[in-house]
Amino acid sequence: MHSTKPVRPWYREPWPWILMGLPGTVVVAGFITFYLAAHNTDGLVVDDYYKEGLAINRTLERQETARRAGLKGELTVEGGGVSLVLKANEGYMMPSQLRLRIAHPTIAGQDQLVTLVRTDDVYRGVMHPLAAGRWQFLVEDEAQTWRIAVSAPVPTATALTLKPGA
Repeated sequence: MHSTKPVRPWYREPWPWILMGLPGTVVVAGFITFYLAAHNTDGLVVDDYYKEGLAINRTLERQETARRAGLKGELTVEGGGVSLVLKANEGYMMPSQLRLRIAHPTIAGQDQLVTLVRTDDVYRGVMHPLAAGRWQFLVEDEAQTWRIAVSAPVPTATALTLKPGA
């Protein structure tokens, strides 16, 4: 017996489209991944490892200088403002300005450099508000002879304690 039912063309059947759609989706995802990899830089990769090694030694020297001077501070971050109460050994001449580097551990585009100006016994500065997350705070003098640091989550209800070697 011969069937009189007309045969549907292949492109009217769902199974060929499903079987071609799965590998097609993988190819499209591969192109999207390639585009993202080619157009976004990896901020965690360093080009010159030797210079980074030298910088680590310099950082250790600066932390030791801060330790010898007895530098310790309490940093308060509130919205778009920051204040620092800095203490040192007796006889240490406190500078009129300091630099505060605020660094995100993984996204360099969110880093900030804030100038802290001394008024009375408190250094104050203006900055962009920080997104929630973990941040690194580094305070150094203008001549970059010493530095003190802390890494802490933001927002925080308490002042951050800065000390050499943190």
